[in-house]
Amino acid sequence: MKQPINVYIGYDSREPEAYEVCRHSLLKFNNEDFSVNPIPMKHQELREMGLFDRRWVIDEQGQYWDELDGKPFSTEFSHSRFAIQEYAKTVHNQTGWTMFVDCDFLFRKPVKKLFDLVDDKYAVMCVKFDWKPRSTVKMDNKIQSSYPRKLWSSLMLWNLDHPENKRMGYIKLNNAYGIDLHTFTWLHEDKLIGSIPETWNYVPSVSLDNPDPSAVHFSEGGPWFKGYEYVDYSFEWRREHVTALYEKWNSVRFEETARRVTAGKK
Repeated sequence: MKQPINVYIGYDSREPEAYEVCRHSLLKFNNEDFSVNPIPMKHQELREMGLFDRRWVIDEQGQYWDELDGKPFSTEFSHSRFAIQEYAKTVHNQTGWTMFVDCDFLFRKPVKKLFDLVDDKYAVMCVKFDWKPRSTVKMDNKIQSSYPRKLWSSLMLWNLDHPENKRMGYIKLNNAYGIDLHTFTWLHEDKLIGSIPETWNYVPSVSLDNPDPSAVHFSEGGPWFKGYEYVDYSFEWRREHVTALYEKWNSVRFEETARRVTAGKK
């Protein structure tokens, strides 16, 4: 049996249910030939490890502001996602290809099909959106920023062995403006960014119609936010959420039963 491939999920403490669904939907397609190991990327843990020290402030409306460039951002992992190079190699001893994904994804197909697309000539692979948001707010009334290559970094296949990605170290991560990170400016050439089909990053109301997307990205707002309860694929997300909660509860119950049995034998 092959070792599972680590997949790093951006974790936001305000959206634990989104993380649980993303994690569960990744795992549900595992098999003996290809499996994944979801790992939450929590900014506080990265700070404690000494990998991430960007400072931010939260205003009275709950909006995040980066102290370095003075720009707003919407999630706790907006910048910390780019710690993946150091985190995967130094903490998890990982090589080869890995993946980062925002927590607000619902996977509907086995990600083996996604990893089958990797090409070692690329440093990063992603869906290359050409989109400028029309609204100035999203999610729970957070500022919707517009910038080149928006959403490209929301799902990234990442080549840990590519020499260009070695430039994404502690200094770059913690001292570059956010726009430089999200537009991949640590790469010397645009041709180092490979393209993956848009079906792997389908955003309701943004992407072209797709009757059977491989992964749904609730970038504008998911059914766990007020005002987005009935977005496309919300029913499917809720069903996955119930299943994820039940399996998590069942696992805890099993572990507790096993603990009691073990204690009773002593």
